[in-house]
Amino acid sequence: MRPSDVQHFRRLLPMDMPFSYYADRESPWLLGQLMDRNANVAELRKSAAGKLLSRPLVKPLVAGCGGALSQRDVLALAHADKAIDWPDLSKPALQGLEQVFATVWQDFVLSFAEWGKGRRWYDQTTRNRQNLVVQLGFASDHAALMGRYFGKLQRKDLEFDGHPIRLTGRPTLAWARLDICRETGHALIEEVQSDWLRFARDEVEALQSGRPQVRQLAMAEQYEAGLVRLYGKIWPRVMMLAVLTLLCDQLGVQTVWMHQPEAGVALKNIHGTPPPRSLYTDLPRRFCFAATRDRPPFLRSLPKQRTKRLPKSGPLFWRLELVG
Repeated sequence: MRPSDVQHFRRLLPMDMPFSYYADRESPWLLGQLMDRNANVAELRKSAAGKLLSRPLVKPLVAGCGGALSQRDVLALAHADKAIDWPDLSKPALQGLEQVFATVWQDFVLSFAEWGKGRRWYDQTTRNRQNLVVQLGFASDHAALMGRYFGKLQRKDLEFDGHPIRLTGRPTLAWARLDICRETGHALIEEVQSDWLRFARDEVEALQSGRPQVRQLAMAEQYEAGLVRLYGKIWPRVMMLAVLTLLCDQLGVQTVWMHQPEAGVALKNIHGTPPPRSLYTDLPRRFCFAATRDRPPFLRSLPKQRTKRLPKSGPLFWRLELVG
């Protein structure tokens, strides 16, 4: 994006945005975007959204809908904090809301920044432009974990200020970099990444391999174990859901793209250790992205020297059409 585009989007967004997450919230939200107002379950099963019907929050609703699924009922489970006041929800939807309110909610917070100075090889951006950064701040349950086990660790030990993180307020659990085209209404997820959990593991391994520091090592191990328990499996899902809801609900984007692993490495000129494949394979699959050799409209005219390292066969991107 041009710097003026990044600033345009930042003006549309607050400094901080609360973002609550409860287990499987992404499934009803995504299904709500991919279905008609009233959908036949048998037809839905044949679509790209079919795998969502067996997810934990959605399955009981499907079982009780009599074969005709209401988009309003589905979205109620994705927006439970608001839907408690929605009239005319079905009995299965109300039962689903009871299930949601009985589970654990985590109060993450989103903040925003910009990334890139037009140096594509250094910035690892597909275009010589800037990205909008969405930062996922830890939920408040992390503060209790830090207070109990952080020990001699310092915040700076688990952060790298060369990455687009927030250095004040809640630490950044993860972030995503976005390239949004205002002219076409398409957005590319350039990167999804987390340092904090990886750096916590590095600290534990460093203590294990150094001089015996029994108490410090024990506290670091318990802190890292708590991190993994609270966030290890869910942070990519929370980050992706935060990005998609922001793009769709706040910024009006309906077509979202993401790099395939090899194509992303080539287009962003990544050297050394590549990003974890699961973030660019399992994560988009979970969110119903479709593999394609097509490119975002704003990347179809890239110079040949930018594309010569692209794979000669197979998909180059993931694409998600949010039509709800």
